[in-house]
Amino acid sequence: MFKRNMSLIVSNQFFTVLADSIFDLAILWYVYQLTDSALSAAAITAITSLTRILVGPFIGVFIDRTEPKTSMQIGYALMIGIGIFLSIFYALQINILIAFIYVAIILQHICMIFIEPAKNKLLPRIVGEKRIVQVNGYITSTSQTSELIGQSISGFVIGMIGFVGVMLTHSAVYLLASILLIFVINITNVSSEVKNMEETKPTVWKDLKVGFSALKKNKTVFKLIFLVMAVNVTTIAGSLMVVLVSDQYGANAIQYGFMNASAAGVGILIGLVAGKFLPLVKPGLLIGAEFIIGGVAFIGMGLTTNYYIGVVFFLIMTALTVLVNILFASLLILLVKDDVRGRVFTLVGALSNFLMPPLALAGGYVADLFDVSYLFLFAGGWIAICGLVPLIDRDLRSIEKVPSIK
Repeated sequence: MFKRNMSLIVSNQFFTVLADSIFDLAILWYVYQLTDSALSAAAITAITSLTRILVGPFIGVFIDRTEPKTSMQIGYALMIGIGIFLSIFYALQINILIAFIYVAIILQHICMIFIEPAKNKLLPRIVGEKRIVQVNGYITSTSQTSELIGQSISGFVIGMIGFVGVMLTHSAVYLLASILLIFVINITNVSSEVKNMEETKPTVWKDLKVGFSALKKNKTVFKLIFLVMAVNVTTIAGSLMVVLVSDQYGANAIQYGFMNASAAGVGILIGLVAGKFLPLVKPGLLIGAEFIIGGVAFIGMGLTTNYYIGVVFFLIMTALTVLVNILFASLLILLVKDDVRGRVFTLVGALSNFLMPPLALAGGYVADLFDVSYLFLFAGGWIAICGLVPLIDRDLRSIEKVPSIK
C-alpha cells in the first residue's frame, strides 16, 4: 500500500507541476504579446506573491477543516475550469481579455495554495512519517523533470495549437492529476483533535489565530521560518540571473537555457538521493553548512566572468538549494501537528514571500544604476552569515535527525 500510494502521489505531482509550468509560460508569453510591456509581465510575479501573502493564511484554515484530498480536488476542479473559460474568452475575442488573464492568474495561484499545503498534510497519512523525506525527494525529482519538460514543450505547443489549445491541454493534464489522486488511500487514522475541529468549526479569524499561536509556540519552526525570510533577501539578486548571464558572462539565450536545463538535471539527481543522505546528518548542521557553501557559490557567480565557471557555481548553489528545500518541507511536516498543519504551511508561505516583491523591484532598480555583480556578492555574503545561525542557535542545533527507512 505504501508503494502504491507513493507512486500515485509522485505521479500526481508530476502532472500538477507539468500543467502549472505550461500555464505559467503561456500566460507570461501572451501577457507580453498583448501589452508589449515588460512591466505588465513583471506584474505577474508581484501578483502571485501578494496572493500567497493575503489569501494563503485563510485558505490554510479551510484546509485544516477538510480532508486533504478534498482540498486538493477543489483546487484541481477550479484550475480545470480556468483553462476552459480562458479558452472561451480568447475564442470570443473579448476586448478585456487581459483583465480576465490577470484574474485567472490570481485564481490559479489560489488553487495552487489549496493543493500544496493539502498535499503536505496528506503525505503522512498515505506514506507514514518515516517515508516523508524519501517521498519529498521523489516529488522534487519528478517536479524538476516535469518543469523541464513543460519549459521545453511550451513554446512548441503555443506555436502548434495556439492559446486555446494550450489552455485546454493545461485543463486536461490537471484532470489526469485529479484522477490519480482519487486512488490514493489513507493508511493512518486522523487524530481526534482534527475530528473535533471538523465538528466544532469556530470562526475563521479564531482558527487563524490558533494557527499563528501554534506557530509561535513551536520555537524551532518559528526560527526556521525567520531564517528562510532572511535568506529570501537574496531575491534582490536571484531574480536578475538572466542579467548576470547576459551582461557579465556574455552568454546567449541558448547558453542560458542550457544552464537552466543543467540545474533541472541536478535537481532531479538530488531528489533521488535525498532520502538516503538527509537522515545521516542533524538538520541544523546540514542547513548551516549548505547556506555557507551556497553563499560562497553565490559570491563565485558574482566574481567570475567566465560562463562555464559561472555554471559550475550555479549548479552547486542549485544542488544545495534543492537539498535545503526538501529538508525544510520534511521538517515542517514532522514538527507540526496534523490539526494545524494546513494553517502553518500557508502562514509559512505568506511570511516567506513577504519581502520578495519589494526586493525583486529593488534589485532591478539597483542593477540599472550599478553592476549586477555587486548584488550577487552582497547576496552570497548574506547567505553565508545566515548559515552561522543554525550552527549557534540551541533550538536549531537540537533538531533531531529526520527518520530513515531501514
